Amino acid sequence: MYKVSVVTPFHNVDMGMFQKCADSMRCQTIGFENVEWIIVVHNCKPHYLPLLTEMFRDDANVIIKELNDGKHTPATPRNHGLDFVTAPYIGFLDGDDSYTPDCLEVVCREIKDTKADVVTFRREYELEKESLHPHTEKVMWNQTEWRIVMDRKDFQQDKMFTGLWPFSTSRLFDAAFLRKHNLKFSEEVLWVEDAWHTGMCLMLADRVCYLPQFIGYHYYINSGSIIQDTKKSMDDLYDCFRSACIIIDQLSAVGVDTNDTAQTMFSLLTRYYLDSDLTVEQRRTLSDMVRPYLGQLRKMSPSKLHSPEECYLSYHLSKEVLGNPDDPLSSPTLKDELNGWSAMMEILRNNASTDFGRRYRLDEVETLADYQRLVPMTDYENYQRLLNLQANIGESSILTAEPTRHYLVNAKGERIPCTESHLLPYMECFATTLKGHHNLLVAIVGPRHQQTNDGCTVESLESVMVKKYMWYYHFARGKRRADFSMPDELFFKTEPREEMRTICYYALLDREIDRIVALDTRRVADMFEYITTHSDELLEELRNTDTQRAAEVAEVLEGQWSTLNNQRSTLNAQQSPLAKALWPKLQRIVAYGAGECYKATARMKQFTGQIPHNNSYYYTEETIYGRAVADDSNLFETFPSGNFHEYLPVEKDNEATVLFTEAKPGTPYQLVVTNKAGLYRYVTDHMVRIQETRMDKILFTIF
Repeated sequence: MYKVSVVTPFHNVDMGMFQKCADSMRCQTIGFENVEWIIVVHNCKPHYLPLLTEMFRDDANVIIKELNDGKHTPATPRNHGLDFVTAPYIGFLDGDDSYTPDCLEVVCREIKDTKADVVTFRREYELEKESLHPHTEKVMWNQTEWRIVMDRKDFQQDKMFTGLWPFSTSRLFDAAFLRKHNLKFSEEVLWVEDAWHTGMCLMLADRVCYLPQFIGYHYYINSGSIIQDTKKSMDDLYDCFRSACIIIDQLSAVGVDTNDTAQTMFSLLTRYYLDSDLTVEQRRTLSDMVRPYLGQLRKMSPSKLHSPEECYLSYHLSKEVLGNPDDPLSSPTLKDELNGWSAMMEILRNNASTDFGRRYRLDEVETLADYQRLVPMTDYENYQRLLNLQANIGESSILTAEPTRHYLVNAKGERIPCTESHLLPYMECFATTLKGHHNLLVAIVGPRHQQTNDGCTVESLESVMVKKYMWYYHFARGKRRADFSMPDELFFKTEPREEMRTICYYALLDREIDRIVALDTRRVADMFEYITTHSDELLEELRNTDTQRAAEVAEVLEGQWSTLNNQRSTLNAQQSPLAKALWPKLQRIVAYGAGECYKATARMKQFTGQIPHNNSYYYTEETIYGRAVADDSNLFETFPSGNFHEYLPVEKDNEATVLFTEAKPGTPYQLVVTNKAGLYRYVTDHMVRIQETRMDKILFTIF
């Protein structure tokens, strides 16, 4: 008899992702042969069933069933899979996710030892790209305890039903318990179906067990999921709104306090409502459906799960937007949020006790107007003496409660403070750019310039990002996130003058490169010019490398460089660009190349030709303001970075800034930044021209 059954709904899953899922099952320490794995191929394209059948042809414990019912929910394939379960315990695993190696062994032991009906464990997550919302399960349980067991009379709903609690996949269920209560997934609930099923299971259970310390599930958050896809048809929206009502009604009927869950659902539905193309009548239909529930919402108290800003928004925004279908955009809370209120308030709340916070009474700020009234605009001179106190004496809590970790040297030689929370979005964007590619990373890292008396490094943003990536972001769960042409350790060379030569040498050895990445196109252009001007010595070094591959590469490149030296890198329509000749698999160059880098981009294209070029992110030391909307486009779009931005008109002789909703297309503005590193209403040197304003973003070019 099998020790545990796992049910997996499979709907057109990328086979590369599913291979990771299958590998995690085969690596289970409980023994793969002891797991009954039921895979339900649900409404799939025809080629999937033969692929899966072949994949598991030698695995008697894998049961593959096909279900074509035309329904767009994992509820029906999960229910279908439950009909074939024979083991005493049941888990649910989605086809693009995975278990940690000892998951099933540990959780089976715990459910058996505690005689619980449901055991809940923790999930880690991985974002497909940084713009997605990380739906992660933070908890209110005491996480110093390995095991928390509760009988029905002792249930703690304030911990069981708060935050993102509902996921069925990070749980193991007693099969006899599910059968006794006929607990299958509701096929009426077509959105967040786990909330209904898990809520019912918990409230009907005699005993539940929580494992606050044990991470057993790896959750891959992809942009195509029903939760992440915010622009929906009216039919899909109707299903989402109706599902939310069913969940609230039926969980309330069995005794669940649904206030926290309802506000989480309505926050998501509000986003869908605003992002979707709806008529007034359609909005009225949806609003009428949820209006009775909106009236029952209670204000949540701030906690580790919900910041004060989130509590305020979740209570007011849904009521104002969903409650006014004729003019949802008139919501005052929506306008404030579009203008950056919550980002501003989080920064000010966290730093109200600093010297700067006390001087400018940040604890009194409640509105955007308060902040603009109490805090003047600033420039580098306002901070220089304060930064010297930090760097030279070791002072702290002047600008931020969080310690400064780096001083980023900008083009003017100014030292811009940088905290870990300020750097985090930079690293997420950088990691997303590199992830899954064989990269030629063109970056001059070099040594730290110095270490200041407050323990900070003084170096460039480029240097900090590369080092931080290699130290902390390159490996995840013991696996490399990206590959590079140069050995990892060589990114930390102590002789900067040797770095470009080293980059070029290892790049020339590697014909597998599919992406060139740099912070800006100046680095890429410099690399190609170094190759062409130092071709003799590079070829000599390649010839001295004792590998057959080096000899092959040298022979190819000798002919290319002969042509280039004669023609000074000028390409005609028939010539293959140097970049493609060197690296046939090269698909894209990702490097900021607008604004002050425009001339460098033209230099670079002499060597890259028509290979797609993406302008990447608009990184500055003070903020990440936007990202390129497409390849070979100088148009950028803003995205949430945790910073607060204002706009100072360039062509007007006044000192008044405007906010997101007041910015006018065609107008150039100077960026004014409030960030997590201690800059408040800081007037930067960076200028943008607004091209278009949309619901949640600005489209802009560099001025």
